Amino acid sequence: MTASPYRAFKEKLCTFAQGQAGIRNPFVIAAVDPAVEHRTADRLSSWAVGTDEPPAIDEPVTIQPIWLDELLPQTKVYNLCVALGGETSPNRIEDTMQDRLAEELVEEMVSSQIDAADLERQSHIVLLLNLGSLYPFTRASELLDELDRRNVRSTIGIPFPGDVVGGKLSFFGGDSRHYYPAHQIDGQIREVHLQQ
Repeated sequence: MTASPYRAFKEKLCTFAQGQAGIRNPFVIAAVDPAVEHRTADRLSSWAVGTDEPPAIDEPVTIQPIWLDELLPQTKVYNLCVALGGETSPNRIEDTMQDRLAEELVEEMVSSQIDAADLERQSHIVLLLNLGSLYPFTRASELLDELDRRNVRSTIGIPFPGDVVGGKLSFFGGDSRHYYPAHQIDGQIREVHLQQ
């Protein structure tokens, strides 16, 4: 095992994709310093397409990055909130987004982003990137709960902006809403880990 949480995140994703059982599903989360979340996402996306960055991606493992900030405008709730704009209060818009966004993002993923056969393959890694761009509307735990509810069997990786404090996710330094039984990588991915 490595001391770099960035490397440990990728290694654990590969381990699950090669058949290791997860707590409930093969879901992996890693805390990322919010200042380097986008850079981490770019590096993970490059790794997904087969750069020389370790660990190597061996057949039959496949990796698919999904950019959550790009998926957001494809949801009905986002378009509804944009259409309502100044006709309702900001609090009502925020409440509506928080109530429906995770469910609609996962609906978009399973209906138009991830191939149906890949949804059933643990050897298919899905990286959910730029989660911080959706703050305060959804959290990693909400996305993982919805993916679990829909019986997605792909290996899921989420680098989330925040930290793990006492076994609980602290999204952008706030309190965790609840614990999700995903494999949590120890430590926080920081700038120094991206330079290795």
